[in-house]
Amino acid sequence: MFVPSTNSMLLRTTFYLVALLTVAVGLAIECHADEISATENRIEHLERELQLQSSELQQLKQELRLETSIAKIDDGSIRYDRGLILTPGDGSNTPFSLKVNGWFQFRHHDFNSHVESWTDNAGITHPVENRNAFDIERARLVLSGHVLDERLTYFTQIDGDTDGGHQLDFFDYYWAWKFDDSFSIQVGKRKVSASRQWLLGARRTRLIDRPMATDFFRPDRTVGIWAVGDLPGNAYYELMVGNGYRTANLPETSTDDRLTFAGTSYLDPLGDYGNTLDDAKDRDSLLVRVGHSFVYSPTSEATGGSPLPETNFIRLTDGTRLTDTGALAPGVTVSDVDIYFYSIDGAFKYKGWSFDAELYLLWLEQLKGDAALPMTDLMQHGFYVEGGRFLIPQKLDANARYSEIDGFYGRGREIAAGLNYYPLSNPYLRLSFDVTRVIDSPLQNTSSDILVGDDGLLFRTQVQAEF
Repeated sequence: MFVPSTNSMLLRTTFYLVALLTVAVGLAIECHADEISATENRIEHLERELQLQSSELQQLKQELRLETSIAKIDDGSIRYDRGLILTPGDGSNTPFSLKVNGWFQFRHHDFNSHVESWTDNAGITHPVENRNAFDIERARLVLSGHVLDERLTYFTQIDGDTDGGHQLDFFDYYWAWKFDDSFSIQVGKRKVSASRQWLLGARRTRLIDRPMATDFFRPDRTVGIWAVGDLPGNAYYELMVGNGYRTANLPETSTDDRLTFAGTSYLDPLGDYGNTLDDAKDRDSLLVRVGHSFVYSPTSEATGGSPLPETNFIRLTDGTRLTDTGALAPGVTVSDVDIYFYSIDGAFKYKGWSFDAELYLLWLEQLKGDAALPMTDLMQHGFYVEGGRFLIPQKLDANARYSEIDGFYGRGREIAAGLNYYPLSNPYLRLSFDVTRVIDSPLQNTSSDILVGDDGLLFRTQVQAEF
């Protein structure tokens, strides 16, 4: 029997130990590599998580900045108070404010003529048509506020309507310097200071539009300078000097070199009358307003003796345009005229009842033409009276009106009645309907849907909204 030697056994044992150690070391290395790979995977995963969290953090920061900005705006920079008001915030070094207002009139009118034509004083016959149409009568946007100094204010009113071919028109734009609460100077374009009903504005008329007499005699807008102020005892006045009586959108080449002067004032002897004709608040105390207006507007002929477009608006009381050839004498064209306008007005309201009236006097002086005229001056006059009562306080009122235009060449009249309904019990949303009997109209005014020569019945329905 063979018995291994001690050396042989020692060698074999050593070999086994080395082999086992090699295997162990290999397994250890392999395990360590697996751990390294897993660690690397975890690091990559953590890096992706970190990037995702960083992105979310940035988004949260942006949202926080936005919320902070909105909070600052809501804290006083933007608010609504009968219009949208923007101010720069307490930290601004430059005083500024912007108020945005708007109003809109959507109307349907239906005129049924009782005549087929009318003949002017020059002997020309014109057709009178029936009319039936929807139109956007007034779509206004108003921007107002102050800039640089709280005393330096601005006002801009933009208009678009069907009558103007849906084109935008800058009706008013002027700057003003407010010396104190009772006096300011305005420069720019706005209404000539005359006629209470005209200065009141088309939003506050008792019926759907102004009286026929008002639109016949009133001036329009012009560019000029105004002094506006209050006097003790609830009195108000305006004085102005401007380019003309009705030169709203006329270029300087269509006007002469003679300026127009105007003034108006009123007194509220029993307290502030407010800016509305009606008595929606059903007051227990009587309120009264009395006032008057005056305009002097001289005009002269263009080079060559022809009339300027500045005088095209003037009509005789039969509707004939003053500057049409043959208006005052066969074959003669009027080229020069000096206009004197005077009106006196009064109004009261008490316990839901209200009434207002205005008398108009218009003198056409220093008449000249391209040949001899039968007269050198002409006087025309007219008036309106209107009143109403709230049947349901702040909800429903009924109104009536009589208006007349009179003079040497003819007489026109208007008899009207209508209703106004206020769904929100305030003047900012109004539904209106009226009926007007027009008799021999000398007025040409698409805004009120009354045209020269009209004789018949006019039905109007309107929705008016404002903010």
